[in-house]
Amino acid sequence: MGTTFAQECFARPPYRDFHPGFLRALACLTHLPAPEEYDALALQVPRAAHVELPRFVSERRELLRQLGGYEQHVARLGAVPTRPGHWHDFFNMAVWAHFPKLRWALNSLHVDPAVGPKDPRNGRAPAQNLAATFDEAGMLVLSTSQRVLDELRALRFKRAFWERRAELVSTTRFWIVGHGLLESLLVPHRGLAARSLLLHVPSLPAHAGGQGERDEFRFEIDALAAARINAWRGARTVLDPVPVLAIPDYSDNDTQAFYEDMRNVRFEPISRRPLDRD
Repeated sequence: MGTTFAQECFARPPYRDFHPGFLRALACLTHLPAPEEYDALALQVPRAAHVELPRFVSERRELLRQLGGYEQHVARLGAVPTRPGHWHDFFNMAVWAHFPKLRWALNSLHVDPAVGPKDPRNGRAPAQNLAATFDEAGMLVLSTSQRVLDELRALRFKRAFWERRAELVSTTRFWIVGHGLLESLLVPHRGLAARSLLLHVPSLPAHAGGQGERDEFRFEIDALAAARINAWRGARTVLDPVPVLAIPDYSDNDTQAFYEDMRNVRFEPISRRPLDRD
Protein backbone atom coordinates (compact mmCIF):
# COMPACT_ATOMS: atom_id res chain seq x y z
CA MET A 1 0.00 0.00 0.00
CA GLY A 2 3.00 2.33 0.40
CA THR A 3 2.54 5.45 2.53
CA THR A 4 -0.49 6.79 0.66
CA PHE A 5 -3.42 6.91 3.03
CA ALA A 6 -6.21 4.57 1.94
CA GLN A 7 -9.13 6.77 2.92
CA GLU A 8 -11.65 4.56 1.14
CA CYS A 9 -11.05 1.67 3.53
CA PHE A 10 -12.50 3.58 6.47
CA ALA A 11 -15.97 3.43 4.91
CA ARG A 12 -16.09 -0.37 5.29
CA PRO A 13 -15.73 -2.85 8.12
CA PRO A 14 -13.79 -3.36 10.23
CA TYR A 15 -12.27 0.12 9.94
CA ARG A 16 -15.57 2.03 10.01
CA ASP A 17 -16.05 0.68 13.55
CA PHE A 18 -13.21 2.81 14.91
CA HIS A 19 -14.32 5.64 17.19
CA PRO A 20 -15.94 8.55 15.30
CA GLY A 21 -13.44 11.02 16.75
CA PHE A 22 -10.58 8.89 15.50
CA LEU A 23 -12.14 8.63 12.05
CA ARG A 24 -12.65 12.41 11.90
CA ALA A 25 -8.99 12.94 12.70
CA LEU A 26 -8.03 10.62 9.83
CA ALA A 27 -10.37 12.23 7.28
CA CYS A 28 -7.94 14.94 6.17
CA LEU A 29 -4.88 12.70 5.81
CA THR A 30 -3.34 11.91 2.44
CA HIS A 31 -0.32 9.97 3.74
CA LEU A 32 0.41 7.90 6.79
CA PRO A 33 1.34 10.19 9.67
CA ALA A 34 4.79 10.21 11.21
CA PRO A 35 5.16 8.21 14.45
CA GLU A 36 5.43 11.46 16.40
CA GLU A 37 1.87 12.31 15.28
CA TYR A 38 0.39 9.09 16.61
CA ASP A 39 -0.02 10.32 20.19
CA ALA A 40 -2.46 13.04 19.11
CA LEU A 41 -4.44 10.59 16.98
CA ALA A 42 -4.70 8.03 19.78
CA LEU A 43 -6.00 10.69 22.15
CA GLN A 44 -9.04 11.19 19.92
CA VAL A 45 -10.42 7.94 21.34
CA PRO A 46 -11.97 8.28 24.83
CA ARG A 47 -10.65 5.83 27.41
CA ALA A 48 -11.69 4.74 30.88
CA ALA A 49 -10.53 6.65 33.94
CA HIS A 50 -7.03 5.86 35.19
CA VAL A 51 -6.02 4.12 31.95
CA GLU A 52 -2.82 5.47 30.44
CA LEU A 53 -1.71 5.14 26.85
CA PRO A 54 1.92 4.58 25.95
CA ARG A 55 3.71 7.14 23.82
CA PHE A 56 4.53 6.33 20.21
CA VAL A 57 8.12 7.01 19.21
CA SER A 58 10.25 6.34 16.16
CA GLU A 59 11.96 2.98 16.39
CA ARG A 60 15.64 3.02 17.35
CA ARG A 61 17.11 -0.43 16.83
CA GLU A 62 20.12 0.12 19.06
CA LEU A 63 17.86 1.13 21.96
CA LEU A 64 15.71 -1.96 21.33
CA ARG A 65 18.80 -4.14 21.64
CA GLN A 66 19.90 -2.38 24.81
CA LEU A 67 16.51 -2.88 26.47
CA GLY A 68 16.16 -6.51 25.42
CA GLY A 69 13.49 -6.23 22.75
CA TYR A 70 10.27 -4.60 21.62
CA GLU A 71 8.02 -5.58 24.52
CA GLN A 72 10.68 -4.64 27.08
CA HIS A 73 10.90 -1.20 25.43
CA VAL A 74 7.13 -0.75 25.82
CA ALA A 75 7.11 -1.96 29.43
CA ARG A 76 10.16 -0.05 30.67
CA LEU A 77 9.74 3.24 28.82
CA GLY A 78 5.97 3.33 28.32
CA ALA A 79 6.73 3.93 24.65
CA VAL A 80 5.90 1.91 21.53
CA PRO A 81 8.71 1.73 18.94
CA THR A 82 7.07 2.68 15.65
CA ARG A 83 8.32 2.53 12.08
CA PRO A 84 7.36 5.38 9.76
CA GLY A 85 5.27 4.54 6.72
CA HIS A 86 4.05 1.18 8.02
CA TRP A 87 0.36 0.29 8.03
CA HIS A 88 1.20 -2.51 10.47
CA ASP A 89 2.42 -0.01 13.04
CA PHE A 90 -0.41 2.43 12.30
CA PHE A 91 -2.99 -0.24 13.14
CA ASN A 92 -0.97 -1.15 16.22
CA MET A 93 -1.55 2.40 17.44
CA ALA A 94 -5.24 2.17 16.57
CA VAL A 95 -5.69 -0.97 18.67
CA TRP A 96 -3.82 0.59 21.61
CA ALA A 97 -6.11 3.63 21.37
CA HIS A 98 -9.30 1.58 21.44
CA PHE A 99 -8.31 -1.28 23.79
CA PRO A 100 -5.47 -0.09 26.05
CA LYS A 101 -6.16 -2.50 28.93
CA LEU A 102 -6.10 -5.44 26.53
CA ARG A 103 -2.80 -4.28 25.05
CA TRP A 104 -1.17 -3.62 28.45
CA ALA A 105 -2.24 -7.13 29.50
CA LEU A 106 -0.54 -8.63 26.44
CA ASN A 107 2.60 -6.61 27.10
CA SER A 108 2.66 -7.70 30.75
CA LEU A 109 2.44 -11.32 29.66
CA HIS A 110 5.26 -10.91 27.16
CA VAL A 111 7.70 -9.50 29.73
CA ASP A 112 6.72 -11.72 32.68
CA PRO A 113 9.81 -13.82 33.57
CA ALA A 114 7.72 -16.25 35.63
CA VAL A 115 5.11 -17.08 33.01
CA GLY A 116 6.41 -20.62 32.41
CA PRO A 117 9.06 -22.73 30.68
CA LYS A 118 10.25 -21.27 27.38
CA ASP A 119 10.20 -23.02 24.03
CA PRO A 120 13.84 -23.11 22.85
CA ARG A 121 12.71 -22.55 19.27
CA ASN A 122 11.46 -19.01 19.92
CA GLY A 123 12.21 -18.23 23.57
CA ARG A 124 8.53 -17.94 24.52
CA ALA A 125 6.36 -19.72 27.02
CA PRO A 126 3.06 -21.18 25.73
CA ALA A 127 1.06 -18.26 27.12
CA GLN A 128 3.41 -15.85 25.36
CA ASN A 129 2.92 -17.70 22.06
CA LEU A 130 -0.82 -17.29 22.59
CA ALA A 131 -0.35 -13.57 23.30
CA ALA A 132 1.74 -13.13 20.15
CA THR A 133 -0.96 -14.83 18.06
CA PHE A 134 -3.72 -12.70 19.55
CA ASP A 135 -1.66 -9.53 19.15
CA GLU A 136 -1.38 -10.15 15.40
CA ALA A 137 -4.66 -11.91 14.53
CA GLY A 138 -6.98 -11.41 17.50
CA MET A 139 -10.69 -10.72 17.45
CA LEU A 140 -13.30 -10.23 20.15
CA VAL A 141 -16.67 -11.82 19.33
CA LEU A 142 -19.36 -10.41 21.58
CA SER A 143 -22.80 -11.98 21.55
CA THR A 144 -25.96 -12.10 23.58
CA SER A 145 -26.75 -15.42 21.88
CA GLN A 146 -25.12 -18.47 23.41
CA ARG A 147 -26.38 -20.48 20.43
CA VAL A 148 -24.39 -18.35 17.99
CA LEU A 149 -21.27 -18.64 20.13
CA ASP A 150 -21.72 -22.42 20.36
CA GLU A 151 -21.96 -22.69 16.57
CA LEU A 152 -18.78 -20.65 16.13
CA ARG A 153 -16.95 -22.62 18.81
CA ALA A 154 -17.92 -25.87 17.05
CA LEU A 155 -16.69 -24.45 13.69
CA ARG A 156 -20.19 -24.76 12.23
CA PHE A 157 -19.73 -21.63 10.16
CA LYS A 158 -22.51 -22.22 7.65
CA ARG A 159 -24.99 -22.53 10.49
CA ALA A 160 -23.64 -19.52 12.37
CA PHE A 161 -23.26 -17.13 9.44
CA TRP A 162 -25.98 -18.31 7.06
CA GLU A 163 -28.67 -20.39 8.72
CA ARG A 164 -28.66 -18.17 11.82
CA ARG A 165 -27.71 -15.02 9.91
CA ALA A 166 -30.56 -12.83 11.18
CA GLU A 167 -29.92 -13.93 14.75
CA LEU A 168 -26.17 -13.35 14.38
CA VAL A 169 -26.62 -9.87 12.93
CA SER A 170 -28.97 -8.82 15.73
CA THR A 171 -27.02 -10.34 18.62
CA THR A 172 -23.33 -10.39 17.73
CA ARG A 173 -20.52 -7.88 17.19
CA PHE A 174 -17.01 -8.51 15.89
CA TRP A 175 -14.09 -6.31 16.99
CA ILE A 176 -10.74 -7.05 15.39
CA VAL A 177 -7.89 -6.32 17.78
CA GLY A 178 -5.04 -7.96 15.85
CA HIS A 179 -3.11 -5.26 14.04
CA GLY A 180 -1.61 -7.73 11.57
CA LEU A 181 -5.11 -8.83 10.58
CA LEU A 182 -6.21 -5.22 10.20
CA GLU A 183 -3.33 -4.69 7.80
CA SER A 184 -4.18 -7.86 5.85
CA LEU A 185 -7.78 -6.74 5.40
CA LEU A 186 -6.65 -3.71 3.39
CA VAL A 187 -6.23 -6.21 0.54
CA PRO A 188 -8.24 -9.22 1.77
CA HIS A 189 -7.79 -12.73 0.49
CA ARG A 190 -9.45 -16.08 1.05
CA GLY A 191 -8.43 -17.95 4.14
CA LEU A 192 -7.99 -14.98 6.44
CA ALA A 193 -8.81 -16.21 9.93
CA ALA A 194 -9.02 -14.39 13.23
CA ARG A 195 -8.04 -16.09 16.47
CA SER A 196 -10.90 -15.14 18.68
CA LEU A 197 -12.14 -14.79 22.20
CA LEU A 198 -15.84 -15.66 22.18
CA LEU A 199 -17.53 -13.61 24.91
CA HIS A 200 -21.13 -13.97 26.03
CA VAL A 201 -22.50 -10.58 27.08
CA PRO A 202 -25.85 -9.73 28.66
CA SER A 203 -26.57 -6.89 26.24
CA LEU A 204 -25.14 -4.81 23.40
CA PRO A 205 -25.42 -1.06 22.92
CA ALA A 206 -28.41 -0.13 20.78
CA HIS A 207 -27.56 1.05 17.27
CA ALA A 208 -29.58 4.17 18.01
CA GLY A 209 -27.86 4.71 21.35
CA GLY A 210 -25.47 7.52 22.13
CA GLN A 211 -21.70 7.43 21.68
CA GLY A 212 -21.23 7.60 25.44
CA GLU A 213 -23.10 4.31 25.84
CA ARG A 214 -20.94 2.68 23.17
CA ASP A 215 -17.77 4.00 24.81
CA GLU A 216 -18.78 2.61 28.20
CA PHE A 217 -19.45 -0.76 26.61
CA ARG A 218 -16.01 -0.70 24.97
CA PHE A 219 -14.41 0.12 28.33
CA GLU A 220 -16.16 -2.88 29.90
CA ILE A 221 -15.11 -5.24 27.12
CA ASP A 222 -11.53 -3.93 27.24
CA ALA A 223 -11.38 -4.75 30.96
CA LEU A 224 -13.01 -8.16 30.45
CA ALA A 225 -10.60 -9.10 27.66
CA ALA A 226 -7.62 -7.94 29.76
CA ALA A 227 -8.77 -10.17 32.63
CA ARG A 228 -9.05 -13.14 30.27
CA ILE A 229 -5.54 -12.50 28.96
CA ASN A 230 -4.11 -12.24 32.48
CA ALA A 231 -5.65 -15.65 33.22
CA TRP A 232 -3.63 -17.25 30.40
CA ARG A 233 -0.76 -17.56 32.88
CA GLY A 234 -2.52 -20.34 34.72
CA ALA A 235 -4.77 -22.15 32.25
CA ARG A 236 -4.61 -23.65 28.77
CA THR A 237 -6.69 -21.49 26.46
CA VAL A 238 -8.15 -21.93 22.99
CA LEU A 239 -8.40 -19.01 20.60
CA ASP A 240 -11.29 -19.97 18.35
CA PRO A 241 -10.66 -19.61 14.60
CA VAL A 242 -13.21 -17.50 12.73
CA PRO A 243 -13.10 -16.96 8.93
CA VAL A 244 -13.12 -13.19 8.75
CA LEU A 245 -14.55 -12.85 5.25
CA ALA A 246 -17.57 -14.91 6.35
CA ILE A 247 -18.71 -12.09 8.65
CA PRO A 248 -21.68 -10.23 7.11
CA ASP A 249 -20.52 -7.11 5.19
CA TYR A 250 -16.86 -8.12 5.30
CA SER A 251 -17.07 -9.53 1.76
CA ASP A 252 -19.56 -10.51 -0.92
CA ASN A 253 -20.99 -13.28 1.25
CA ASP A 254 -24.76 -12.86 1.08
CA THR A 255 -25.42 -16.16 -0.70
CA GLN A 256 -25.61 -19.70 0.59
CA ALA A 257 -22.99 -20.74 -1.98
CA PHE A 258 -20.32 -18.71 -0.18
CA TYR A 259 -20.74 -20.80 2.97
CA GLU A 260 -20.79 -24.07 1.06
CA ASP A 261 -17.41 -23.32 -0.52
CA MET A 262 -14.83 -24.91 1.75
CA ARG A 263 -12.19 -22.50 0.48
CA ASN A 264 -14.05 -19.82 2.43
CA VAL A 265 -15.05 -21.50 5.67
CA ARG A 266 -13.02 -24.64 6.33
CA PHE A 267 -10.71 -24.53 9.32
CA GLU A 268 -9.34 -27.51 11.17
CA PRO A 269 -9.55 -27.32 15.00
CA ILE A 270 -5.84 -27.99 15.52
CA SER A 271 -5.81 -25.88 18.68
CA ARG A 272 -8.18 -28.40 20.27
CA ARG A 273 -5.79 -31.34 20.08
CA PRO A 274 -5.52 -32.99 23.49
CA LEU A 275 -2.45 -32.28 25.53
CA ASP A 276 0.33 -34.85 25.35
CA ARG A 277 0.30 -37.13 28.36
CA ASP A 278 3.28 -38.68 30.09
